Amino acid sequence: MTAGPRRLPWPIKSPPPVDNYEEFIGRLDAASAKLKVRRSSLDKTVEILALLLRQNTAGLQLWEQRLRRCDELLAGTSGKSGRRTSLTELREVALRMEPLFRNRTQRVDVRLTAVRARCAEITSSLNGLEKSKIKLTSSRMLSQERENLSRAISELSGTADAAAVVEPDPGLRTDLQDARHAIILAEALLEAKREK
Repeated sequence: MTAGPRRLPWPIKSPPPVDNYEEFIGRLDAASAKLKVRRSSLDKTVEILALLLRQNTAGLQLWEQRLRRCDELLAGTSGKSGRRTSLTELREVALRMEPLFRNRTQRVDVRLTAVRARCAEITSSLNGLEKSKIKLTSSRMLSQERENLSRAISELSGTADAAAVVEPDPGLRTDLQDARHAIILAEALLEAKREK
């Protein structure tokens, strides 16, 4: 009769599991912090440009009204040369100012649209980073619960070796890839914006 494998009188301690989550969550937080600073700056730019757009639009409307009014008054000034001369001068000023304000309004509007598009890109990236962080945090909690459950079962069953066996986490690889992809996108976005 052969004896079975000999048990050691003391429990074998398995090495603590490696926590990869902290590093990736830290990277996501760092990328989010950078993007939030950039978005805050762009938000201020949007406020300034929106104010300029309102002011220039109001100025454009005033010069358009002045031009129409001059045309109306000129139509009713036949035979009044002094008044006609003054109205003609006012009309010439309005003719110069109206396109000036129109061009300025268009330029500000184009710039405002571009900055708002950048803000939307940053917001989209921040949402992606937040989703990845939620996934990682959930996966981390599940992993810790599995480890605790495995440890509790091994303590109850009295087999020290059971603590070393942890069920594989099939979603971890996907979550880590999602996090890495989100980080790469965020960093690429920051680099692209720095070059502009």
